[in-house]
Parts: sequence; structure tokens; C-alpha cells
Amino acid sequence: MSNWLKALGLAAVVGVAVMVPLYGDPRAGAVEHGEWARMLLRAVEMERAVTPSSSDAQVFATLSWKSSLAFRADAYLRGDGVDVVGAAGARRVVATSAAGEVAYPLAVMTGGDYRLRVRMAGNPAAPASAEITPLGGRGPAATFTLVPSSLTGWVDAGAAHLDPGAYTASLLLPAGTSLENLEVAPPCTEAIEPPGGWRSRAVTRAEEVAVTAVKALDKESELPAADSPIEVHASSMKATRGAAASVAALGAAPATDGLWLKAGPRGLQAIVFVDLPAAGLYSLSVFGDAGAGQSWKADACRKAVWCGAAAPAPSGAPAWHALMTAAFGSGRHFFNVTLAPGATVERLRAERKNDSPGDYVATLRRIGFDVGAGGPISRVRAVDAMQFIREHRREMAGTCGDIVPSQVADGGLAQPAPLAGPGAAPGFSGAGPGGGPVVPLPGPAPVPPVTTPTTTPAGPPATLPTVPSPAPVPTPVPVPPTIPSQIPGSPVLPSPTP
Repeated sequence: MSNWLKALGLAAVVGVAVMVPLYGDPRAGAVEHGEWARMLLRAVEMERAVTPSSSDAQVFATLSWKSSLAFRADAYLRGDGVDVVGAAGARRVVATSAAGEVAYPLAVMTGGDYRLRVRMAGNPAAPASAEITPLGGRGPAATFTLVPSSLTGWVDAGAAHLDPGAYTASLLLPAGTSLENLEVAPPCTEAIEPPGGWRSRAVTRAEEVAVTAVKALDKESELPAADSPIEVHASSMKATRGAAASVAALGAAPATDGLWLKAGPRGLQAIVFVDLPAAGLYSLSVFGDAGAGQSWKADACRKAVWCGAAAPAPSGAPAWHALMTAAFGSGRHFFNVTLAPGATVERLRAERKNDSPGDYVATLRRIGFDVGAGGPISRVRAVDAMQFIREHRREMAGTCGDIVPSQVADGGLAQPAPLAGPGAAPGFSGAGPGGGPVVPLPGPAPVPPVTTPTTTPAGPPATLPTVPSPAPVPTPVPVPPTIPSQIPGSPVLPSPTP
């Protein structure tokens, strides 16, 4: 029995010793920012994107990504067929075999379009190649061709959409090609960091755990509202690529104009402008149906993808979907959307959020985790928070890549709504999301500035017009003509009540 107890005690000591390198001593001691940042990377299962020897600054940069993530050529994760040459501070990698290869770890916390560039030299007739591959994935998420100059200089490889996850960026270098630096430039992203930023020796406080946890879980949309939301309806969205039409509402929701923007079998692209009265943290959400997917971009920078079903139903149930939460200045902003076939949009909502540390603490508590009283976080509670983030991160919606604009066919420009009454233009036929018939929408009034009018339209306008209140109709009201059938297009459908 005594030998068994000794063995048990030894196992306990070994267990504690194993725990210390991972989480620190679970019984005592402060949790510094450097340690909490590493725990966050474990929580989101991206710890392989940094090495054990990575500095705190590298870990912080992985979470924040306020600027380009830069790698010295000799800081590769693995290398084959290359030599490291040069003095300290000016080292470079040179391919010694027919095809040398180097790979660097990469962690993407927020999906978007990431740009790759390298500083290299080589034979322009022998291009190098680069791949960004998910760890554990079957194939590359992006591939690039790099044409070097005979003199060392920067080569811009291009941009590619990356979903959140851990990746490796690998370069295949022809013999004699040298590499000095590799950089990955992020899109507009919201940094995962505590208020005031990361500081290596700072003691982590409970409210800092709450702020970084809510951001890592992408739950800032759950923060309390600071103002009434601003909503923009589909009638204000201008189609820029693909066919579209406006139709009147059947049973429209209160305070809406009842119009829907729907992508037909060729897809659709559109743009909408939103005026924000005050600067602050805004949550953007859309009411509609994902269809085969939607891709939104704010001010040509921050991107959000709403994944669709592999085989979307003919008419899905519309619902609110949170797109992104980001800091915006006051004034006018524009949002581009690419709709895959079957995707619909009825309105876009911008809601300013309260974002004090206390708001994050309350939001995380409402989601399911209480960081406890203010002040330095206990080590046990920090480990619990890490486990909570890990469990809930796995429940987040899966990734699906991007909705590529080139997949949207130039099938035609936006087409106007059919006019009720004699002389109406050809109409559109179809059914709304609820299966109801599509009815014609009265024609819009002219929008200034007015150009020289023509009596006969020369063709559909270049963009989908904004639909104001219907123009007055003389008495008696003529009977609307029968709506003929149409070629497949992208109708805007009647709005169900959300």
C-alpha cells in the first residue's frame, strides 16, 4: 500500500510539473499578458502558429495584427534545400537545390483578404511560387507566382481570402534564388487585445479577460446598444453587376418598404451607402436569406462572409444575421455585397454599441462565463476562461471561403420596376420567399439632377433606382396589364414580417 501511495504522489507531482509550462502554477501567481495571450491562442486552437521560442511581441502581433506580420527569411518553421547566409541582422535564405522550400507559421483570427509580399532576388526567367495552406488541410487556400528581379527588391504576390484558422505560408525557390523577408498584410481587422493594448509584464485583469474573450468569440454584436439602430432597405441598394428587378410588397413588415434584393441563378453584386451620425463601435447585420452565400465588404476593406447551404432551399426562412462589428467614424460609408444564387437581402442594420470594459464583462456573463470580481484574474479562473473560449469557439459557424465576384455573370444591368398602368414596360414574374405572387411596383418619380427627358426609354438604366413614394395616379386608375413571363433574372421579392 505504501508503495502505491508513493507512486500516486509521484504521479501528482509529475502532473503539476507538466501543467506549469502550459498554464503556470495553477495554485498561485499572477497571469501576465504574455501568458494570457498564449492561452488565448490555445483556446482558439492556433498555438501551432507560433513556436515555443516566439517572443511575446510575436504572440501579441498574431492576435492584434495592426500591421503586416513580418518574418525574417531565417525564421522559418521548416526548410529544405536552403542555406542561411549573411551576417546577423542581414541574413537571407538561398536555395541550393533545384527547388528549395521554406515555410512560416501563420494564424488568421479574422477572415478577409490578406496580401502576401516577399523581398527576394533571382532569375526572372525562373519564377518562384508560394502557397498558403491550412494546417491539416488537403490543399492550398491560395497560390501565387513570384517573378524576382536580379536585384533584391519587394515582389507583391497578390491577395487571397483566408478564413480564420492556422496556416503555413510556404515558398518554393528555384536554385540560386535568395529570400530576405516575407510579409503578410491584413485587411481592416479588429485587434484582439485588452484596452490599452498588450504589455508583456502587465498583470492580466478580469475585465481584460472579458474584453479579449468576447472578441475572440466574435460576440461583440451581443454588446448593449448605445443608440437606436439605423436601417437601410433594399430599395436603396444599387445593383452593379448581374440582373435585378423591383417588385411590390405583399404583407410587408411595418416600417419597411417591403422590397427585397434577390440574386438569380447568375448571382448579383450591389452597393449601398449608410450615413453614421457618430463615431463608435458599430455592429452590422443583415435581414435576409444566405442562399448559396453572401460576401460583404465595408469601405472596400473589412470583409464578412455569410456562408450558405451546400444545396440551398428554393425559399429559405429570412432572419437577422450578424456580419461584423468594427469601429467606424462618423459620416458616409459604403458597403459592397456579392450575392450568390438564391441569396436575398431586405435591409441592412447598423447599431452603435456601448463598449466599456464593464459592458464586455456583462456580455460575457450573459453568454455563459463570469470572470468574477474586478482586479487581477486568478490563475484558476484564467484557465477556466480558456476552456470556455475553446468550447464555444468550436460551436461557431463553419467557414466556407469567399463568394468570388468573378462568379457573378454579367448577365445584364439592373432593370427597373414595371410601371402600373397603360404603356407599362415589360414586367417580371416569379414568387416571393413565402411563395406568394410577385406584383408590379409603381414607377419611381424622377430623381434630380434630371437630364434631357426622352419619351421612349432607350433601355434599362445602369443601376437599380431608389424607390421613393409612388407618384400620384390620375383618376380613374387604369387596370394594370398582365405581367408577362421573363427570362431568368434577379427579382427583388416581397418582404415577410421578421
